[in-house]
Amino acid sequence: MRALILAAGMGSRLLPLTAEVPKVLVELAGKSLLERMLARLYEAGASEAVVVTGYRRDAIECWLERANLPLPVRTVHNEDYERLNNAHSVFVARDALAGTEFVKLDGDLLLPAGLLERLLACPHPSAALIDTSEAPDAEAMKASLRADGTISGFGKWLPAIGQSADSAIGHSCPEASDLRLAESIGIERIAAADSAHLFAAIERIVHREGRLDAYYEDAYHRMILEGFVMGSVDTDGAAWTEIDDARDLARARMLVETTT
Repeated sequence: MRALILAAGMGSRLLPLTAEVPKVLVELAGKSLLERMLARLYEAGASEAVVVTGYRRDAIECWLERANLPLPVRTVHNEDYERLNNAHSVFVARDALAGTEFVKLDGDLLLPAGLLERLLACPHPSAALIDTSEAPDAEAMKASLRADGTISGFGKWLPAIGQSADSAIGHSCPEASDLRLAESIGIERIAAADSAHLFAAIERIVHREGRLDAYYEDAYHRMILEGFVMGSVDTDGAAWTEIDDARDLARARMLVETTT
């Protein structure tokens, strides 16, 4: 099992911490987010990690050269990280990963032990980690779930609780009966048989249709409309967090303090 870690973003909402280093190198109790993520991947049996760099690639490459890493790591650079959204960060890894199974992770996540193993145990070859513990808000990346637990749609545009369905205008919305929503946390397993389809979907959306702001979840959504099956695995209340801003960082520090 290989891993794809997206680490191209600027992390502007964490300034001044990210003035000199990218968000994945922000430290919690003396260990960077990237170091913690690589340790979780090693525990889960990953054989290699591919890190997509962008902002301050030099800092990541320098850190990788000096670090005592638990598994092999190589980098792929996204030169358009300021102009294109994260779908393109997945796309730049196509030569490294097309035709192989991999787990894709947003680089700004703090993960508890065992969560990746739960994803890998899912019977569906491709699957996403979701959180159903709270109703997702309007800004969350949402997944709509069918009764069998497979995912019928992805998008921030999916109407959150109390939000008008007008927010979905212009999108191919799942059936109303499928709008049982969860938050998609930013980790998915992509089967070897599906990886080439994913890269082709991103190429169509971003590079042919010109949707420069596309998320990788937009590619998943397009694939689902074309018959792609993606399972879901609930975090079941596990203590994870993404780190976008100072409030998230404070939560992450609290989690580290209470679990170590």
